[in-house]
Amino acid sequence: MSTTSSVSSSYWITPTSTDSTTATTGTSDIGNFETFLQLLATELQNQDPTDPVSNTEYVSQIAQFNSLSQLEAISTGMEAYQAYSMIGTTVSYSTTDSSGATTTSTGTVNSVIIDGDNLYLSVDGTSVSLDNVTKVSVDSSAAATA
Repeated sequence: MSTTSSVSSSYWITPTSTDSTTATTGTSDIGNFETFLQLLATELQNQDPTDPVSNTEYVSQIAQFNSLSQLEAISTGMEAYQAYSMIGTTVSYSTTDSSGATTTSTGTVNSVIIDGDNLYLSVDGTSVSLDNVTKVSVDSSAAATA
């Protein structure tokens, strides 16, 4: 199978701890089935007719994509579970304003807000991204009664 110039070398990004955008979202550039189908079609168009790719390889690729999709769903579910488990706790969070100044605040999580693929905590009336939480504290009196 030959590669094409239309697929960049960074297409298959592996999340790392230093790549904050990829690591926090749990996704890469192959985030949907349409993208996978485009890649598959490009491979089929540009394969060497004297050495075609076997059907087994395509089935393997589809299985890998299915596994990736399931792992992304699990990751999203775990992130939502983490957010919901913070309701009633005291959290500290950092925000950066338009001038670049970072402010740290503390408050009680009242609810979870889901906006598309993003999760936010409602902390005393302020929407805070889950990524901005720096500390979670459980009220000792609430823990004793639970």
